[in-house]
Amino acid sequence: MKSAEKILNVDTQPQLLNDYMCDGCGEQVQEKSVVIPVGPKKGERTTVHDGCRCEDRELAKKAIQNRQQAIERKNQTIFKQQSLLNQSLWNAAFENYEATNDDLAKAKERLQDFAETFTRDNPQSFIINGNYGTGKSHLSVAVTKRLMERGYSCLFLSVPKLLSKIKETYNRNSDFSEYEVMEFVQSVDLLVLDDLGAEYTNLRKENDNWTQTKLFEVIDSRAGKSTIYTTNLDSEELVKKINERNLSRVMDNVEVVKMFGKDYRRKEF
Repeated sequence: MKSAEKILNVDTQPQLLNDYMCDGCGEQVQEKSVVIPVGPKKGERTTVHDGCRCEDRELAKKAIQNRQQAIERKNQTIFKQQSLLNQSLWNAAFENYEATNDDLAKAKERLQDFAETFTRDNPQSFIINGNYGTGKSHLSVAVTKRLMERGYSCLFLSVPKLLSKIKETYNRNSDFSEYEVMEFVQSVDLLVLDDLGAEYTNLRKENDNWTQTKLFEVIDSRAGKSTIYTTNLDSEELVKKINERNLSRVMDNVEVVKMFGKDYRRKEF
């Protein structure tokens, strides 16, 4: 007659039930019957799948998703706090942009493709050129929203407002320093500089050199990164406004997107 100890040793040994390749994680798995060693169900048998990594992979997947959501929330917060965006553009998206001709439809398709395939390793810049009211700013905002959904950081800055923001930093009561403003501008994955050339409307001569210099610093800080410029001006008009050096810097690795059509803001007039 076997002793109770020997019987116990036999009873507590794992029993191999099955050996298979897991469809979920691709690992070799042994299905075993084992005795629960502690707790309320101590001594009872249960089935385990030794070698399966499905649960580990699911936990890792959830951790990545949580991290991506945290990054997206952070990017959204920075975008809302630092972008100089007109109220009318806050709801701009690809879904609510209505192209009124083939050229505008092509522009929407190109920018949407850019937003869907964007990577930091392959920077691409755009000049979106067209007349007033064709949706240049609308589509630019739509690009930033899609990129932030994908975890990238973006800023949308009206060029005239950006220059005014930099000037405000010279006030010792300013909440930001010029260095901090320029750091935001330089660091984001995508910067939209809206209404390029408009900063020279009614510009006094004594401010011209400062404006040219600051504009060059902003443009130069974006070297090797993706930037979208919107403008109502053609190349000859831009040279007169921002000078040859600044335009040459803008044109580095840039694709021109034309957006000419009827002013949709006046369609009900």
